[in-house]
Amino acid sequence: MSSSARALAAGFTVRPMTPADAARVGEVHVAVWREAYAGSMPDDYLAGLDPTTFGSRWAERLATPRTDLAHLAGLAPDGTVVGIGTAGPSRDPEPPTTLELWAINVLAEAHGTGLADLLVEALLGDEPASLWVLEGNDRARAFYRRHGFEDDGATKPFTPTGALERRMVRT
Repeated sequence: MSSSARALAAGFTVRPMTPADAARVGEVHVAVWREAYAGSMPDDYLAGLDPTTFGSRWAERLATPRTDLAHLAGLAPDGTVVGIGTAGPSRDPEPPTTLELWAINVLAEAHGTGLADLLVEALLGDEPASLWVLEGNDRARAFYRRHGFEDDGATKPFTPTGALERRMVRT
């Protein structure tokens, strides 16, 4: 049984985000960054991330949806948002693909459930896509490799901290 099939069998689901999700999505977004990037980004930067501010930004995004973006909420069996994902047009000046996976963020409590697989499948299907992943985030890099992504050699600094990001591409 595939990871995504196991997730569905266990009661995990994905659905489009709604404006009512914004506050919880902000909380999840910040919590995942603090979990995933501890040791890779400065502690003071991570400590300064504010779930309320992130929630407000999500509220603005979700209030004026774009037809070229998909924002999905990943739900635990009890209906609580425990993951988020976004995909849309590539933001690179010279994109290797037209589609970019902008983000997959799943709380550590839901790691290994297949929820992240559900999010990737719902956002991308089998389409060619690119993404950026933080240097040192080996768990994420291995996950993306399972979904057919490979490093293409491009790097860039994450502007707020200077942490290095590496691009991965699936053709």
